[in-house]
Amino acid sequence: MRAHYFLWIGMLLCSLAGYSQKNNQGGDFAPLDVTELSEGEALKAETMLIDAERELILDNEYKALELFKAVLEIAPNNPVVNFKIAEILIKNGESREALPYATKAMNLDKSNKYYILLAAEVHKALSDFDEAARLYQQMIDEIPGTESYLFDLAIIYQYQGKNEKALATYRQAEEIFGMNEMVLREKQKIYLKKRDYPSLIADWDKLIKENADNDRYAIELCEFLISQNLMDEAKERLQNLKNNKHADLLMSEIALSEGNTALAMDLSESTMGSSDVDFQAKLQVLNRFLDFVITSEEFDKVSQMAMSLATDYPNQYEVQAFTGDVMYRLEKKEEARKFYLKAIKLDPTNYGVWQNILSVESDLNQFDSVIVHAEQAMEYFPNQAALYYFAGTGYLITKNFKRSVQVLDQGKKYATDPKLLTIFYGQLGDAYNGMKQFDKSYSAYDDALKADPQNDHVLNNYSYFLSLRNEKLDKALAMSTRLATMHPDNPTYLDTHGWVLYTLGRYEEALIYLRKAANLQDDGTVIEHYGDVLYKLGRIDEAIDQWKRASQYEDASKNIEKKIADRKLYE
Repeated sequence: MRAHYFLWIGMLLCSLAGYSQKNNQGGDFAPLDVTELSEGEALKAETMLIDAERELILDNEYKALELFKAVLEIAPNNPVVNFKIAEILIKNGESREALPYATKAMNLDKSNKYYILLAAEVHKALSDFDEAARLYQQMIDEIPGTESYLFDLAIIYQYQGKNEKALATYRQAEEIFGMNEMVLREKQKIYLKKRDYPSLIADWDKLIKENADNDRYAIELCEFLISQNLMDEAKERLQNLKNNKHADLLMSEIALSEGNTALAMDLSESTMGSSDVDFQAKLQVLNRFLDFVITSEEFDKVSQMAMSLATDYPNQYEVQAFTGDVMYRLEKKEEARKFYLKAIKLDPTNYGVWQNILSVESDLNQFDSVIVHAEQAMEYFPNQAALYYFAGTGYLITKNFKRSVQVLDQGKKYATDPKLLTIFYGQLGDAYNGMKQFDKSYSAYDDALKADPQNDHVLNNYSYFLSLRNEKLDKALAMSTRLATMHPDNPTYLDTHGWVLYTLGRYEEALIYLRKAANLQDDGTVIEHYGDVLYKLGRIDEAIDQWKRASQYEDASKNIEKKIADRKLYE
């Protein structure tokens, strides 16, 4: 409420100047009533007034207040002095103390609108809106030229929830001043709350009529009609707007909602290069296309329009980022990355775009770039755990295990979600394993499973690494069994469980899982494991066949050719 009050301070000061000029050509205040004062008292009062004004100019408000109160003891019925005291008090948040002074100034001079306004503001600051409204109404009724304050009165009613009184007051103001945008906006809030669309549209039409040379309000009304699914009325109005590209864009939106995608795209395409339509409106329509297009030709057209928009607005961050989103949704990830990078150059403070860049680069296995961009993003968002995850994972995959541990260990401090914390500990377990610090690896995996006992990544890697080192096989078996039960058709997890069984010498059981895994996925390691268990079961020829199959893939072991040539298992 104080912020609103300060808007009046300038007016009040101006009013004082006008008031003083009428009453005292040589000073800033109304002349004191000195009929009952001695000459010395009158001179003292005038001197204190001058000193008080000087203190105000120097921003020594409390000193000025003391001086004004001292003058009031000599001349208690001077309205300007009472006004100035109230003004200082309310400015410093002492509204209750200001009330008697503001009220007295108003009562001493009922023809001064600024005294009434200050009194009303004091009542508003004290949440006495009924009295504030009464004072506004009194001023408007009794003082000519104050009709413009009808708008302020209406806002008070609106704030109180007295919507019918507010509407009546707005209508009274409209009869004098006509419809204007500010009034429409305030009445719109009331009409929308009441769902009184006919009244809102009628008022909108008044504003359109009073601004016949400007289509902006007509376009805005059509946007509202479309948002309320009043398509027929919107279409009729839009058809009356000739040579208006914004109208074409809205017609495109209507055509899209009616299922006429081809017409919608033709209409919007003609508007994309128009400077009459702002880029936000173009982005909105393009975004809707993504939910409707079906054919590859339609997807291509959306892609072309988005790229055209990006060319037309090379320095508009939102356009570049949106075009990146379009490319990503169309599975054009390399193009998406290009536009995201352009966007981040224009505005590096958008966290969402950094995340999109890192996600795309991870999808494209561009982990050197993931590292670079994650480190850059951390300069702007040092407390975002996801950025540390991306960077740490990038270092892990590129086998810089030491740096991976450093980044992940730092980032886990910001991981407040238990599932995210599990992921950090899981990656730390992998990184420590890469450094051959196995005890630290096991400890990290254990911490991960405390936070999320069902995390499949940790269950898989932990149990597999234990089996490779022939350690804690009972624990490895318990984890791999849980994993295979939760994901019975995942070849990687089936292979892990099968390999734990293999390590335990339970070859018949291992065969079931390793055979299923090898049939589900063309992976050199998985197929080679299947061959190994066949060999252990004495099915040598079948084992050789699977080893030969595995040798076609890069991820088979370095001994695969030797195993085939010697018809012998090397572990």
